[in-house]
Amino acid sequence: MKRLIERPQEALLCAKAKRQQQMFSVAKAKRQQQMFSVAKAKRQLQSAQPERKSTPR
Repeated sequence: MKRLIERPQEALLCAKAKRQQQMFSVAKAKRQQQMFSVAKAKRQLQSAQPERKSTPR
């Protein structure tokens, strides 16, 4: 810990980098959740639609 006190600027940069990494991870998780939700909604819509069968005339 003594090293961090001797170099406060370095400690601040390290803390800032960690926050940015956490924010990136949260944003990535949100995008993945949105993609999963969209895919799930599409599957539900497809399963709700009756299948069209071609009938010879």
